[in-house]
Amino acid sequence: MSKNIKYQGEIYRDDRIFVMNLSHGKLEVKSKTIQKFILVTYRNNIQLVARRADHFDTKEEAMNYIKKVEHETPLISLNGQPLGVSEKENRWDNWLSWLKEQNLHSAISGYQNVPYRYNPDGGDFKRDNYITLHINEEGKTLINEDMTDQKLKL
Repeated sequence: MSKNIKYQGEIYRDDRIFVMNLSHGKLEVKSKTIQKFILVTYRNNIQLVARRADHFDTKEEAMNYIKKVEHETPLISLNGQPLGVSEKENRWDNWLSWLKEQNLHSAISGYQNVPYRYNPDGGDFKRDNYITLHINEEGKTLINEDMTDQKLKL
């Protein structure tokens, strides 16, 4: 179910300005193809536009990275600032609690955010978005996302 919020002239899918999907995929550089775990960060608007992609050799590396950065997600309700947490609080645990209260999911959960045209709820746990990152001659990263309804084990 949609929680659309208008913010700075765009319609967002919920309070988070960005969301991430962790998927398996491959990195293509020149003539080499390397299997990787791919973390794609999307602007959490209606179009769900990919903003960046990071790649990791192992799922553990990807999960550790997510735990370092996801809690810094800017929130609309806080005018683009991340969830405020005191120095004594565990930021990651606080983030997970906040997500649960909002009925939202972390990238580590296996939830795949997708455009509404693929799922009216905006995502699910049964998809597996296979990602191909292609690094072109200018060093720019092109993201190709292949969505399927069958979940492959990460």
